[in-house]
Amino acid sequence: MEIDQEIEKTAFDVVRRYIAAINAGDEEGVRDAFNFPHFRIGLGGRVIHYPDASTNPLANFREKTLTDGWHHSEVDKLEALATFPGKAHIGVHFRRLREDGSEIGAYYSLYIITEVDGHWGIQGGSGTGT
Repeated sequence: MEIDQEIEKTAFDVVRRYIAAINAGDEEGVRDAFNFPHFRIGLGGRVIHYPDASTNPLANFREKTLTDGWHHSEVDKLEALATFPGKAHIGVHFRRLREDGSEIGAYYSLYIITEVDGHWGIQGGSGTGT
């Protein structure tokens, strides 16, 4: 499958915007990086569903990472697995780190990034993180 370079760039920008918003504790930025309804599938098939933008996905993330000393995340690699008009599947390899730079863990997520009413955002994801 040929990767559309323009869609790839747009999708990578969405992921970078999302990680920057998480790292900054920017609730509105996280919402802006999503399209709704939004879903996450975690390990063991646990599904989190955010039906609309009135939910706070950042609060859920913070609750899940509170006990491990999470300070920020860093993306190690982005890979466009597939692109379609208005949608991309992006593999994201990232690490979660403490304030002193020590690693909590390395993770992988698949993000489904969509264009809805002209807005590109993460519509869903599945990964090995919390």
